[in-house]
Amino acid sequence: MNVPFQKREEGWWVVIGDTKSNSLLSIKRLTLQQKAKVKLDFVAPNPGRHSYVLYFMSDAYMGCDQEYKFSVEVREADSGSEESGSESD
Repeated sequence: MNVPFQKREEGWWVVIGDTKSNSLLSIKRLTLQQKAKVKLDFVAPNPGRHSYVLYFMSDAYMGCDQEYKFSVEVREADSGSEESGSESD
């Protein structure tokens, strides 16, 4: 059988993980040209400080995965604020 070679686009997985609960909060695959801007959405946890890890994982190259620890502070919503679902950049 002759199977032609198909060039596959190199991709990166961008993942937010919670190491305490061993769970993924958000995941997205992207292809990089020079620069990329990516938005990962996830549900806010209970109020308090939460630590997560941001992973960059290549699906084409071994040994170039990266991880960055970060934390977020979640506060109670103001009682006078509306949840409109829109945001400003």
